[in-house]
Amino acid sequence: MWLLDYPSQKLQVSGGRRWLISGQRSSKWWYGYTYVETQRHERNPYKDKASMKKQDVFQGSEVVAETARDKAPYTGFLAGLFEADVRWNLLASITVPEMSRDARQFLERFKGALLTLDPERVDSEGELPETVLKSLTAIGAFGIKIPKHFGGLELTQSEYQKIATLCASHDASLTVLLSAAQSIGVPEPLRLFGTEAQKAKYLPRLAGGEISGFALTERNVGCDISKVDTYAVRVRENGNTVAYRITGEKFFITNSAKQDGQFLASMLVVIARIVDRPEELHDPQAQKHYGAFIVETQWPGCSVTRLRFEGVRGIYNGIPTFNNVQVPVENRLGNEDDGLRIALATLTVGRLTLPAAGVGGLKQCLSIMRWWARRRVQWNKPIGEHTLIGEKLCRSAAYTLALDAVMAFCGAWANKKGDLRLESAAAKILGSEWYWDVVNDLFQVRGGRGFMTVESQRMNGEPDIPAMRMLRDARINLVWEGTSEILRIWMARESLAPYIEQGFSFLQGSAPDKLTAVGYFSRMALRSSIPAFSPGTGSGMFGEDYAAWVRFIESSARSLTRSTLTAAVRHRQGLHNKQLLLQSLVDQSLWLFPMAATVWYASQPDMRTKPGIRQLADYFCQEMEDRLHGSTATTGKQRPGKDSTVFRLSQSIMNGDYAWLEEGIIPIIEK
Repeated sequence: MWLLDYPSQKLQVSGGRRWLISGQRSSKWWYGYTYVETQRHERNPYKDKASMKKQDVFQGSEVVAETARDKAPYTGFLAGLFEADVRWNLLASITVPEMSRDARQFLERFKGALLTLDPERVDSEGELPETVLKSLTAIGAFGIKIPKHFGGLELTQSEYQKIATLCASHDASLTVLLSAAQSIGVPEPLRLFGTEAQKAKYLPRLAGGEISGFALTERNVGCDISKVDTYAVRVRENGNTVAYRITGEKFFITNSAKQDGQFLASMLVVIARIVDRPEELHDPQAQKHYGAFIVETQWPGCSVTRLRFEGVRGIYNGIPTFNNVQVPVENRLGNEDDGLRIALATLTVGRLTLPAAGVGGLKQCLSIMRWWARRRVQWNKPIGEHTLIGEKLCRSAAYTLALDAVMAFCGAWANKKGDLRLESAAAKILGSEWYWDVVNDLFQVRGGRGFMTVESQRMNGEPDIPAMRMLRDARINLVWEGTSEILRIWMARESLAPYIEQGFSFLQGSAPDKLTAVGYFSRMALRSSIPAFSPGTGSGMFGEDYAAWVRFIESSARSLTRSTLTAAVRHRQGLHNKQLLLQSLVDQSLWLFPMAATVWYASQPDMRTKPGIRQLADYFCQEMEDRLHGSTATTGKQRPGKDSTVFRLSQSIMNGDYAWLEEGIIPIIEK
């Protein structure tokens, strides 16, 4: 499913905490970034707590959000940064995943199929050739993660990410089609929530090449998914529900429309509100139940219209419409209240495809930029020797290394079924924003040629570099599967969950709850101020080369915890309105997380031997340190000796010392 502004797993269901605002007639409940106002009496809100029942607290959308929210404590790496707990043990417990023999063989077959695809033709015609789709079906490309006993390849998440990187380096449209079909289409929710009978019915068809999608968003429903208007009316026989009749319209649904009136997907997972009568949709007192249904698009009542876009022009997004479509109860995934939970859970691992694709884009940009930086001469020397251009080369290489590291960590942790809820959101933000920065740099470095069409470049004897197409294709990454803004707000709510919960306990809890809250805040104050009270240190864990960065990350985590604690105490129930403050806290974690991942990645035995890896890892970490300390070009501050550092590193990049960074793609320029 293509989500223009749908943020992430547990987006507006990430809350359910009551913020009591003294002196106002309403109380606000914060669900991530969905704000729900409920009327309350003017009496003192702190009285009669013992008599307050759950149904008095949660009403309407609040009940839906609280039910769907994943309330499990965060055990991943990022959450610990907000509690001065750098969880080095998570990094120490994994290694960079290796590809299996089966995965390597498939990757070669997949590469061969990609080479028959002309991305410029896809861009101009807005279509993916049927011959390519058939060849992909023949090699099993639509069953990459489906178990072997259902006809799939059963590759791991980390192996799948390598495939996404290769594909994205060549064509964005095909990457989107394969991603939607496997990461958020029918296979993923079916794997997570389907019965054995449902898997046996549909997974072999999907592994055999049938295309699927995920239908959640609507014209007026992006972030606030509890406002879904598509509805499923129960069909009963002898008091039992035997089927549902689905009516409604979805919007921006990837893989749905081959053309107007013709579906590309043979099946969609459709999220719909379950009712007994359509009139319940307009009844504010009616309970809200949301279900997830596997809908076969050839069933009577299904129709579709295709949408067209300025970039990624070969994607098959559309507006599927359902008019009283009868769906057997056997095609419901989970229970009647599981629809939103299924939608949100599907995105946690599913969204990792986008940053994996970002790695492919970064590698391609680096490959082109270092070639052009040597070839193009201005003022009697290659443009890469001018440090303003050299800095762009260094940034491209540093982001490529760091995102590679982040994805290696996420892939390894996903293989172990670890908690990736925050990390997948962070990877999506970093991958989309870093790739956008670098593809802009590529455009700038190419100068006027970057604005030329590929056809014009060919006709005038120039190497055909599709900088403009890459720019158009990259822009949407900051929007779909969660905008950068929405994801930051969600990350803030989830990362600060312990502070919010303990603050709530202190304001409204029992005496023991208040003592627990005081203990928590005291512990955070000690951890953030005195290193000896921190849970542990990773000093020496990654070797002497990176010990200084380990210490820096730990001290920065303490600083982040102090800032978080100060913000929570100062703003209390008003904290959710301080979105710029919350963004600054999240951004600090977004700089520390890839630093830690890079240190871990660079210290791995197979990576230590890569030419120049320590220098590049140092450069990236120094860039993140500058951001944390406010030392940037925009503030007028500059790290001493940076010109010399950039010159030396850019020279090494141009000389091919970092060519290993470009592995795993189909290069546009053969050097």
